[in-house]
Amino acid sequence: MQSLREKIKLTLDQNLKSRDEIATSTVRLILAAIKDHDIQYRTKKKGDSISDEEILNLLLNMIKQRKESVKIYSEAGRDDLKKREEKEIEIINSFLPHQITSNELDNILHETIKEHGFKSVKDLGKLLGFLKSKYPGQLDMQTVAEKAKTIFND
Repeated sequence: MQSLREKIKLTLDQNLKSRDEIATSTVRLILAAIKDHDIQYRTKKKGDSISDEEILNLLLNMIKQRKESVKIYSEAGRDDLKKREEKEIEIINSFLPHQITSNELDNILHETIKEHGFKSVKDLGKLLGFLKSKYPGQLDMQTVAEKAKTIFND
């Protein structure tokens, strides 16, 4: 099976051929971020390169940053910059697996809390760690934490 890293590199080649400027620059940013993380990984003597799971987390962080920028540009009336950020989010999202919906998340949270015997907010870290490893790149952990706190407080 093709790795996420290979898929991103192939996408760059396709974007270069189709002369899609925003897609090309966005994919180059992704590859540069992966390379930076690879260097940090080697420096810490953890191996040669980061895993697909770590790449997914990196992509989620990139999306989170762009969503913040969209909000700022929107408030400042900079529709041109806002649209570019939204296009970048769309491109980065194309590398992520199916994102779990709000209803699916509710079910997953209730089942996981019940199965593992998580009882209170004190168990939130364990819950988040478990879900992050079970559903890499499919969950916004901030949303998960907020919903889990609501469940624990009921």
